[in-house]
Amino acid sequence: MNDSLENTFVASVAALLDARRLIAPYAAVVVGVSGGPDSVALLAALRELAGDRRRAYRLTVAHLHHGLRRAADEDAEFVAELARRWDLPCLMERADAAELAGSQGQGIEQAARMLRYDFLRRAAENVGAALVAVGHHADDNVETVLHRVVRGTHLRGLAGIPATRPLGGSDIRLIRPLLWARRELIERFIARAGLDTRDDETNVDTGFARNFIRHELLPLLHERLNRRADEAILRLSEAAAQVEDYLDQRACELLDRAVRGTAPDRTVLSAEDLAAEHIAVRTAALRSALERLGAPMRSVGADRLAELAHLAEDESSGAVSLPGGAVVRRDGDDLVLTIRGAGEPQPAEAAEVILNCPGETQLADGRRIICEVGPLDGGAFEAHRRAPAAGEEMLDADTVRGRLRAGPRREGDAFLPLGAPGRQTVSDFLTNAKLPSDQREKVVTVRDELGIVYLAPLRIDDRVKVTPATRRILHIRMSS
Repeated sequence: MNDSLENTFVASVAALLDARRLIAPYAAVVVGVSGGPDSVALLAALRELAGDRRRAYRLTVAHLHHGLRRAADEDAEFVAELARRWDLPCLMERADAAELAGSQGQGIEQAARMLRYDFLRRAAENVGAALVAVGHHADDNVETVLHRVVRGTHLRGLAGIPATRPLGGSDIRLIRPLLWARRELIERFIARAGLDTRDDETNVDTGFARNFIRHELLPLLHERLNRRADEAILRLSEAAAQVEDYLDQRACELLDRAVRGTAPDRTVLSAEDLAAEHIAVRTAALRSALERLGAPMRSVGADRLAELAHLAEDESSGAVSLPGGAVVRRDGDDLVLTIRGAGEPQPAEAAEVILNCPGETQLADGRRIICEVGPLDGGAFEAHRRAPAAGEEMLDADTVRGRLRAGPRREGDAFLPLGAPGRQTVSDFLTNAKLPSDQREKVVTVRDELGIVYLAPLRIDDRVKVTPATRRILHIRMSS
């Protein structure tokens, strides 16, 4: 490559690798190649650098056939031919992202991502590589930060895509040598180097969140607010990353003071030590403690982290359940963090979840509770009263006291079922309702500070019923 742009591009990749010490000389590296401009540019730059005897990287091309595109077979053939022409070993595999998405209730994008990184990790293990390189670039970072802001994120989310991270809990590291480069520069490099690439027709489908951001949201921001919005978002991301580094240091110091006991599936922290710290440091410490336990924090948003931080200040008992079987529970002066294996039983109090109200909350079994609060609509309430939908109730919002929690029924639980002559234990109510035993186990209690307000999905408590004095409605829906 003799062109100045090509030399500059490759030199910039080398500068990032050296500054962050991402690839040691003679290292084995698996390069994820889809056939698109980003991954082809990455492979071309690494191949050029590998020719330097002082670096001599040992590269392996890896390509996953997702089964999502009409041209996926041609993509695989293109990558295989590119690897052959450049005399590089190539690993390929087929997977069905659509099937995985359907079986696990995930989006196609998320399923494809899971399959891709699992494949790349296994590819690295097969060839004895400790590194996997992928072609994410600066524009990907812009889109990621915007997506996280809209979806809900904490400071770490604003920091954007890291240049390196562990891959799938293994010793293999994922690296992104093009994170500094804008898409336009990569495309210019591809053109000047005379490299062929594959076009992904799904990249223009704005039904995917990432494509909507790229093709509709960002152009609108450029037109209406700031023609250099991308650069502003990248500056924000860099600043957030710097603050995040500082918070991580403070969080480690806090954990050293606050930890009272640890086990492979359990960490006990001093609530007093946590509460004495600034909420930003406290939140970072709780997140770090959960990560050490192996909790899947990628699925935990800013709202759930705020609930965790609140537990350190709230002396009343309570718990927050997280995806992956993790539970954070207030126990006297302690915060107890546990992570349990699939199917392992949990105490009812530990399995309780603080409901987002208004908002949506996922229960440990995957079901969701959606809470909406608004003024009473007489017509809507009358329609609900005549033909109530399963798992859907309307309550007088102003009769609810404190935060709502949802979880399994406890021994001795009792309430006054709407329309019943008197107070009953939950057990007696379920017996009288002749509910099959398998359905009884699925019943969820929604309670406030005074007790049960809703035995979901069956009956609300008389205390929270809608009356002529009702002004605001709490609309609760349980969905699978």
